[in-house]
Amino acid sequence: MRNKWVILVLIQAIISLVAGILLSKMSLIGKVGVSTVYTEYGFLKHWYKGFAAVFSLELLLIAILWIVKRVTTFKNFSIVNLVLIILGLLGLIYTFYDFTATNHKYMNGQFHAGGYLFWAGWFFTCLFFFFVRVKPKPNVITTNTNSATKLTNDNRSFF
Repeated sequence: MRNKWVILVLIQAIISLVAGILLSKMSLIGKVGVSTVYTEYGFLKHWYKGFAAVFSLELLLIAILWIVKRVTTFKNFSIVNLVLIILGLLGLIYTFYDFTATNHKYMNGQFHAGGYLFWAGWFFTCLFFFFVRVKPKPNVITTNTNSATKLTNDNRSFF
């Protein structure tokens, strides 16, 4: 049971590592832009910071899907997972637009591959959860057995 979760996290770690390395391989123009104008993306210049950012987002997605699958019905989980897949498709389309129509087109192909690899990991996680069983949270059934037991205990105390 735990092996499939370990495998998922290891696959995401490998995807995140490769994505972090590729995102750090930006062009000279990109490095200058990140260093001067877009300083909030400065963490992408270092592969380990890019890895940490991508991996933490992938782990957050895994946690959200695991919790939703564990506490809701399969129908509700399917809706949430499909919404996340649609959000991923929109993110992929926007990333493609951003890499082809804006100034990010001057970044090199390795940087673009790192961005696309993030979305590949996103889709892998969403599809993984469609096919893997998660033990549902046990339902606690409360009945009036405690009150019946209490009555019998009270009756015994009188005798």
